[in-house]
Amino acid sequence: MKVKRVIAAYLSCTGTTRKIAEYVAAEAAGKLSAEYEVFDFSLPKERENVFQCGEGDLVIFGMPVYAGRVPNLFLPYLREKLQGGGALAVPVVLFGNRNFDDALAELRDLLEKAGFHTIAAGAFVGEHSFSTILGKGRPDAEDMGQAEKLAELAASRARRFGEEGEIVASPVAVPG
Repeated sequence: MKVKRVIAAYLSCTGTTRKIAEYVAAEAAGKLSAEYEVFDFSLPKERENVFQCGEGDLVIFGMPVYAGRVPNLFLPYLREKLQGGGALAVPVVLFGNRNFDDALAELRDLLEKAGFHTIAAGAFVGEHSFSTILGKGRPDAEDMGQAEKLAELAASRARRFGEEGEIVASPVAVPG
């Protein structure tokens, strides 16, 4: 599939989800020679409209983890206002150095139900939102190295998606 646009879409209350989602998206866009855009839906005003994508788009979709899940306050937005239209997606979750439990699987399922094809996924440690001790300084340089690898994987799978004889599993297999 020819990717024309890579979008970093995220909810980021503390900045760590933004850091990873934007980095992965920018790196993937560079590898795919595609346009790069950002959609930050952290503020309520940004969640009023439908987020619509289509074929030729790759979305790096970042969400924080609260109690091992996608934050339930944002589930109505995710269920009602996302329209994948056949776009490719990479669910990414940031958790406060405890565990991401089912959040990555939950986000993947929400994206698939909205019409996205998930092709890769990632879970990253960020500084805990309730503590400056748990996950202090994360994501760090090692985490960013893993984010680089995720960008490479996403770009590689995006290039191959839909090619005759090439199978890229969608939905992507994730723990949870």
